Amino acid sequence: MGEWSYEREWFEETNVARKIRDYLQETGYQIIKFNEDKRQKGPDIVAEKDGLKVVVEVKGYPSDKYVRGEKRGQKKPTNPNLQAKHWFSEVLLQVLLAKSENTNAVVCMGFPKFSVYEKLIGQLEHILRNLGIICYLVDENGEITVIK
Repeated sequence: MGEWSYEREWFEETNVARKIRDYLQETGYQIIKFNEDKRQKGPDIVAEKDGLKVVVEVKGYPSDKYVRGEKRGQKKPTNPNLQAKHWFSEVLLQVLLAKSENTNAVVCMGFPKFSVYEKLIGQLEHILRNLGIICYLVDENGEITVIK
């Protein structure tokens, strides 16, 4: 397997986004944009089906190790769940802004299936449903749970 790499973790952002992209394609959506580079601005996935535009913002789950630099691969002192909550907030803001820009678009959030994300979605489920925000949770086997 070689040296550890965050990019090989199932819960890394691009890996999660690929699973959601594939799911959308399998369910009849045409992929208009797929952001392979997670540092690039804009939505991670834009898809379309029957004239309906779907915008998906995706985040992974933070590694418990340093991803870059001279400490790469060494254990981080911070709890990944704390960083995951910040990442969730970023995605929520992005989908609210996307919905504000295009009220006809379906906006979605995508995350790896970790309890911190499940709990936050559960706490906001009523609001998310009222706003029409769809959540995709991708598990370690690539199975997707859709929360509408």
